[in-house]
Amino acid sequence: MYRNTIPGTNSHTCTSLLADDIADQIALAGHPAEIDEIVKEAWGRHFAGALTENDMEILDEAGRMRREALQARRTETRPKPPVAPSGAPRSSARRSPQPKRHREKVFGNGRTIPLDREAKNRIQVLMRALKHPTEPGKHYGAVTAKAEEVGKALLWIFHNAKSGLCIPSYDTIAKAADVNRDTVGEAIKMLEAAGILTWCNRRARVIIRGVRKVIRISNSYRFVDPGSKSEIPSGTTNQYGLSLKRRAPVAPRTEIQPPWGVLDGVFSEEAVT
Repeated sequence: MYRNTIPGTNSHTCTSLLADDIADQIALAGHPAEIDEIVKEAWGRHFAGALTENDMEILDEAGRMRREALQARRTETRPKPPVAPSGAPRSSARRSPQPKRHREKVFGNGRTIPLDREAKNRIQVLMRALKHPTEPGKHYGAVTAKAEEVGKALLWIFHNAKSGLCIPSYDTIAKAADVNRDTVGEAIKMLEAAGILTWCNRRARVIIRGVRKVIRISNSYRFVDPGSKSEIPSGTTNQYGLSLKRRAPVAPRTEIQPPWGVLDGVFSEEAVT
């Protein structure tokens, strides 16, 4: 391949074989920096007397035309930015996706909170209320039916009411809730996002074949009692006026028993749902 077959090169002929060879090198160059290096070397040979003034003028012109051809080719092959859909703001077309924030890892058993039957009933009623659809077209709310089953298994089977300790493994939870092991992980994330529970990672030191290692074991889960004032985040202006999406309402305590027979301070499913 020579310069007469490549677009963007000089069509004039040089007066020496050396100048012809340099012109061929310019025609085959694929980057402007390579062209500059070839022209610089040609000027050195010109000062040494190997190239004439006419040869250098032809080589300079060939280099300039080759640079323009490469620039035009790069402009044509440059990818165009994505076009935003009609009606969307212009900035949304070039907006880069935000990196997903990972959950901060906390190790240990965490703060264990004992729960009596009344507190567990409040948590169960809240899970059932959060299961109701809140958006059109969705058959579930902030909590799915499988997540509710996982929460009920953790709450009524594995949670120690006296010590507050709850440390079952994923396989044990999956067997008790009759769900898949992968469903347990997604359900726990959903329950944490809904404000039902939180969890900590646990580690243990073991000796395997004489080597001491640290391994991951089952997590430690802690439920958030919606009726406990200490569980409501500080800084809220109205601690008893929170939405059902975050906390269950607290029934007002009165000395007169309601006519429908529900004990004071106990939530009924009909009142919440």
